[in-house]
Amino acid sequence: MRKIFFLILLTSFLTTTLSGQEFNNLFSTLSKNNLFNGSVIISKSGETVFSNSYGFSNIEKKEKINNQSQFAIASITKTFTATAILQLKQKGKLNIDDSVQKYLSDFPYPNITVKQLLNNTSGLAQYYNLFDTVIKEQPEKIISNQDIIPTFIRFKTPLSFVPGSKWEYNNVNFCLAALIIEKISGMSYANYLEKNIFNPAKMKDSFVPLNRKIKKVNQVELYTYPNFYSTQLVNITTQKKPFIIDEKSNFYGNGGIVSTAADLQKYQNALFTYKILGKKELEEALTATTLNDGKKVSYQIDGKEVSYGLGWEMYTDESNGKIVFHDGFITGLTSILLHNITKNETIILLSSIGNSPVFPISNAVLQIIDNKPYTIPVQNLSRIYGNLLESGNKEKADQLIQEYLKSPCSYEASENDFNRLGYQFLRLQKNENSLQTFYSATLIFPKSANIFDSYGEALLQSDKKEEALKMYQKSVELNPENTNAKDMIKKIDELLIKK
Repeated sequence: MRKIFFLILLTSFLTTTLSGQEFNNLFSTLSKNNLFNGSVIISKSGETVFSNSYGFSNIEKKEKINNQSQFAIASITKTFTATAILQLKQKGKLNIDDSVQKYLSDFPYPNITVKQLLNNTSGLAQYYNLFDTVIKEQPEKIISNQDIIPTFIRFKTPLSFVPGSKWEYNNVNFCLAALIIEKISGMSYANYLEKNIFNPAKMKDSFVPLNRKIKKVNQVELYTYPNFYSTQLVNITTQKKPFIIDEKSNFYGNGGIVSTAADLQKYQNALFTYKILGKKELEEALTATTLNDGKKVSYQIDGKEVSYGLGWEMYTDESNGKIVFHDGFITGLTSILLHNITKNETIILLSSIGNSPVFPISNAVLQIIDNKPYTIPVQNLSRIYGNLLESGNKEKADQLIQEYLKSPCSYEASENDFNRLGYQFLRLQKNENSLQTFYSATLIFPKSANIFDSYGEALLQSDKKEEALKMYQKSVELNPENTNAKDMIKKIDELLIKK
């Protein structure tokens, strides 16, 4: 009997050790290729099976990331906001089917419910250009949650769609949910989370910053690529934000929590063992949203069908178990908290570079856990290709494309990435690079009507009308419904006749 027990114990030890080696191989390779720079924790049945950190918290100073390194977790925060609302529901302090107006009396849209905030079906306008006038009038003002409703009222901002009729990811929803938490609880969002989630879950290294721009001692620096053809990471403090509101705001509830991988593991464990939220409420959060027409919310992430609950996403295919998650992305950071409820497996990834492919990485980790073959995410083809073009190495760039066509598994290539690269070159008036990029994209994606359409636009802007005409014709051949290409064909024909 002792021998059998020893063999079982030895087998378990060897399996864990081998998995640990595989995990380390995966993340070491990712780190080497600048695809991961941060902390990872993987657990099974409540026990940590792998935990490690890779890269630097400050690349300039060569300070390494460690277990105490803190990261902005971005949109993983939405799961905390949803949890807080559902805690208040559990205590009988609100009904999520009530109108938002019941709790925020000046909210100007009477037909939007609290639940529709949490499942992103409210129809509210996005915040990207909502405050442009306010910022022009008060350039020193920092926009916060409290400014959202007054701005809606002032500009009589219309809804994007009838509440409950569509699904649209929208940060404003969770900013308003945070206001409801404050209204009902009588305390700040930060204090509520500390008292009702951080402390009960023993998350000692987590907080909601009063000002996101001010970093704590252990908080990591964030890094990104300055453009689509750069291969050198730069500190985000040297880069201009993509939207004015990003520079001029300090929203919370939609993002903003600063935490560690270890603390997120504590949060996951406390949440899924019902220590901070009841089973009924958690199951409600993890149930796919149904729209007014009876259809369930459905969209694609990394080629997989996904639905949305209350602050949580979930894969619709449950053949490998019910997998729920939320990822996060801001300039210079990518994150994900993924939990397989059926198998009690958890993956937490916090990376201080904005291009970490957290979904392919998570898929590889799940395969390793199940002792199945896995694929290590590879470098981005368009970025390396664009860098060669920008460096004047056209011959090497062409050679890279030919090598990829022979061996597609050597790099990651997407139609969207090549399209963005081509247009960036075009905007920067690097027309030859743009044309070369779109030409190479047609070799990689020969059945993409969109690529040929984009190539036609680049040729037309380069005053190559005859060649542009051929590309638009090819686009219509691939997609007869492409009205833009049809319009451009007529326009070019008229220009050629006049010529």
